Amino acid sequence: MLTNFFGKSKPINFIVCGLYLLLVLLGALWVQPPEAMIASQWLGKLGVLLLLFFSVLLLDFVIRKNALTQTNTYGIFLFVCFVGPLAIIFFEKDIVISNVFLLLAIRRIASVTSERNIEKKLFDTSLYITIAAIFHFWSILFLLPLYWGITKVSTRSFRLFFIPFVGVFTAAILMTTYLLMRYDTLHWFYDWVPPLSFNFSVYNTLELLIPLAVMAAVLIWVFVDRILKAGAVPKKLQANHTLVSLILLVSLIVCIVSPVKSGAELLFVLAPLAIVTTNYIEKATDFWFKEALLWTFMILPFVLFFFYKI
Repeated sequence: MLTNFFGKSKPINFIVCGLYLLLVLLGALWVQPPEAMIASQWLGKLGVLLLLFFSVLLLDFVIRKNALTQTNTYGIFLFVCFVGPLAIIFFEKDIVISNVFLLLAIRRIASVTSERNIEKKLFDTSLYITIAAIFHFWSILFLLPLYWGITKVSTRSFRLFFIPFVGVFTAAILMTTYLLMRYDTLHWFYDWVPPLSFNFSVYNTLELLIPLAVMAAVLIWVFVDRILKAGAVPKKLQANHTLVSLILLVSLIVCIVSPVKSGAELLFVLAPLAIVTTNYIEKATDFWFKEALLWTFMILPFVLFFFYKI
């Protein structure tokens, strides 16, 4: 049973999640027209697969290190299940790379309140966020959770608010230096900030509408429950509880304002959504409800692949 299997944290769980991602990639390639794939692209897809598996490992580390869930692997299982129906993610490597750096940043943000090496954590986090923004500009909005974290530092100093700017400028200078040496141009900087886009027509296709509807329903259900029961969260966990909710909201904003909408931008939402959904499942008392929910998430991508193929 999935509930019992992923209710524990064992190495086999990570292997299963990796194999699941591989099956999803093969399914995504299966529904592609034969002429759409050439041999040279397979290596690129394998690279994206490895980045996604690295994201799984990062997400598990963030969850365990900061006690965002109980001791289980529901979070990483839900993450790969949410990736599954959005096969377009395997074809958008820039967004996958950006998401990896955001997970690295979230790992540091969640540890800011421990107040050890605070200056280094702030610098590292802002550096990671800026690198993520190089691949997808609106990732820069994740500086908002970082500044929220600074306000929670009990021994905060006014100078802490300036440290993230140092990280941002460091990443920008390194990028500028690289491009000047490689291409002798600053053209990237002028095009870095894209225009806002609110064209959601791409979501009208069944390939995106069905998984989007499922995830939206899950998001609304678990997030409303999360808000209503926020008062019952133990005091020592309230900071991280609020942080995850804030990251989820910022992720949604990033998706909404993304200049090019393909469906892959939904990847930014999947990690925090997996965490809040795990919190909901942990509190659910009906075993068969949890089991049915996990099975639904797991088989949805393959049902969709079969539907698209026919």
